[in-house]
Amino acid sequence: MKNILLLALVSTLGFSAQQKQTTYMCAFNAYATAKGSFDKGTMKFTIIMHDNDGTFTIKRSSGSTQGKIIKGDKGVSFVEISERGNITTTSMTILPPREKEQKAVHSQNILVGGKIMASQHYGSCQFVNPAQTKKRHITISKIRRHEIYQKLNIEAALRTLPKEDTRYVYDALSGVFPSRQEMEADLSIEGMIIVSQIMDEMMKVK
Repeated sequence: MKNILLLALVSTLGFSAQQKQTTYMCAFNAYATAKGSFDKGTMKFTIIMHDNDGTFTIKRSSGSTQGKIIKGDKGVSFVEISERGNITTTSMTILPPREKEQKAVHSQNILVGGKIMASQHYGSCQFVNPAQTKKRHITISKIRRHEIYQKLNIEAALRTLPKEDTRYVYDALSGVFPSRQEMEADLSIEGMIIVSQIMDEMMKVK
């Protein structure tokens, strides 16, 4: 059901494939420290490679960081250096086809008060189609927005939706629709239905 809604939304929005960056979504399910190896919890983040200047941005739920890309043999490494001089690296393979899951490792070397805290996480990164990362903007008047709000009974819908869906619904009412990547990761099926209905109403000729 969710995949059908995603396809319908992407088809209607007509995302552009033009870009100057390459995006990967990474997940790490195992890690090791000086105390041993563990299979517990999942660390996730998105890597955006800026193709023109050899830099990258890593987006996490806690914020984003930048750094330099170092090309290796059939792979790349992403090096971050914090203001305190701590070093974090993420290395992943880049093997054909590009769409396949790539092996990855994420390493942290942190110095605090003369002590070293190090960890290494093991997982994979997946290429993200450019169409999945594009938001869509539709210009809408306040009057039309109010009409849609009333027609779809958004106030009642928001009382039943998960709290995480709320901002996507309000963004949609303002004419800003999420990327496929955001929809797949964050929106519930019920939230996707509401966003889809809002989009349908905005696309109608008045």
